[in-house]
Amino acid sequence: MQIDKELMMIGIDFQTKEDILESMGTRLHELGYVEDDFIENVLDREANFPTGLPASPYAVAIPHTDTDKVIEPGIALATLKEPVPFSSMGNAELEVGVKIVFMLAVDAPGEQVTTLQNLIEMVQDEKVVSNLAAVRSIDECSKVLEDFKAQKN
Repeated sequence: MQIDKELMMIGIDFQTKEDILESMGTRLHELGYVEDDFIENVLDREANFPTGLPASPYAVAIPHTDTDKVIEPGIALATLKEPVPFSSMGNAELEVGVKIVFMLAVDAPGEQVTTLQNLIEMVQDEKVVSNLAAVRSIDECSKVLEDFKAQKN
């Protein structure tokens, strides 16, 4: 799945994961990707099933919720000025400092699994994570993602 430039937020400054999730969810909602209750559902899901992934050199989060909250599939991407604590996916008691957030709005359960697998494969590449964390513009971000996709094919 392609990450549209209109869904990229580069070098944003937030203090809490809730602020990040609300901002990203609002962008998805304003652009017609998701239902009104998408943000509330993402926040609830994150509280019960954390999405922080310890990656190197920075942790990544991949928040998402049920497919019935999605009107049009898309992925929002945010790079953060400073890492923000998220609970770890495998151990909610452990916090990881997240610098990159991919918020999924996927309308088919099978597609959600595939998209998660593809993102996890990407964030296991330290160079990609470093490059994404360092981008200063949407165009730079798009180039990093395109380069990864080209290398994979």
